[in-house]
Amino acid sequence: MFDKLKVLAGKRSLREVAFVYLGALINGASLFCINIFLGRVLEQSLFGIFTLSILVLSTVAEMSDFGLNGGLLRFAPYYLANNEEEKLKQLVKTIWRWRVSLAIALTVFGIALSPLIASYVFNQPKIVYYIMFSFLGVGGVILLGFTSTYLQASQRFVSNSLFQVLKGTLRLALVVILYLSGINNLFVYLSVYIFIPWILFFISYRFLPHNFLKVSVDDEIKKQLHSQLARFSFWLVVWSLSAIVASRIDQIMVSNLMGLEQVAVYSMAFQFVYIYTIAQQSITTVLMPKMNGLKSVDEVRIFSKKVFQWLVPVVLMVGLLIYPSKYIIQFIFGYKYVESIPIYLVLSYSMLVNFSAIPFALIITAFNQTRIVAISGIVQMTLNILLNFVFIPRFGTVGAAYAFGLSSVFTFVVSFVCTNYLLRNKKIEVV
Repeated sequence: MFDKLKVLAGKRSLREVAFVYLGALINGASLFCINIFLGRVLEQSLFGIFTLSILVLSTVAEMSDFGLNGGLLRFAPYYLANNEEEKLKQLVKTIWRWRVSLAIALTVFGIALSPLIASYVFNQPKIVYYIMFSFLGVGGVILLGFTSTYLQASQRFVSNSLFQVLKGTLRLALVVILYLSGINNLFVYLSVYIFIPWILFFISYRFLPHNFLKVSVDDEIKKQLHSQLARFSFWLVVWSLSAIVASRIDQIMVSNLMGLEQVAVYSMAFQFVYIYTIAQQSITTVLMPKMNGLKSVDEVRIFSKKVFQWLVPVVLMVGLLIYPSKYIIQFIFGYKYVESIPIYLVLSYSMLVNFSAIPFALIITAFNQTRIVAISGIVQMTLNILLNFVFIPRFGTVGAAYAFGLSSVFTFVVSFVCTNYLLRNKKIEVV
């Protein structure tokens, strides 16, 4: 069995990671090109408005998860591995209903609350109509995320990657076509972000279990499913919300303290480090369902050791390339975004710290100890907010990057300590 696990964590997983990463990289590269393109052709203030509008769309969609996609990813692989099709359909139907209800509620309330968000969150009342428009895309992102998570849970990495490729390339193609057609309206460019996920969701819907909406979920089964998801997902919800706030607070505070032009500067630096996020998500996409299928501490140790064997050299190699890569920004934009370079460097090394912590997150999830992740996330969020208040007035926009970096180091240390404790003292809780 151990030899099988070594193979599982070896060549096959590396091939799957490579394929998933390629799909995510193409999607990320397309979005990166869109931001570069719009950053060049739009004024900094307009690009700042575009950035904040997309920030609202993505943040609300992520906050809507409430641990549901995490629950699907945790339990669906187990049902699939044990050929429990009826339970799988009941699980998918239960989560689907919640996702649809959340999509409708967040769209309606988001549009209604847009004036408050524009005025009191970003301190930019003039962007209210752009934020209202962006809420039309929340449902598409939520539902496409649901189908993508199911594809990941069922290890259909090829199909999932193809949808990622289409999401990015279609957006890029449409933005370029619209600009070449002489259209320079920000609402039109935002509509590209809004409607592409909706279209891809309707296509990907057919990959869900056949006739899952027709399966009967009696009260007793529904109660068991709700209890199962609640036990696992509650702490994921706490972590997710705190992580979203922690990762967005920098741009929000830059908007409040520095203005739309500095939002554009900070956002441009963040675009260049997005590649690390893509890599992290790709590796987690492949390894999470495999880790969740393990049933003993020894299996987890062997799997994790194999992951570390190829992750550590990658981290060291990338770390050596970060500093010389800073000249890419100046090469592409000249001096227009030269202020982004120090921000880029700090964020890059910070992202590398997050990248190194991937195995720790996998292990903690395998033990169903999501409360550890949640508590760590709350402390990280609090630390990030406090550091932003201190660093931005003192160091300017790069201060937000310093705050992000220090909070990332904190999370890494906590995850390392907790993982070692779990491997020494806990048993795997089988679903």
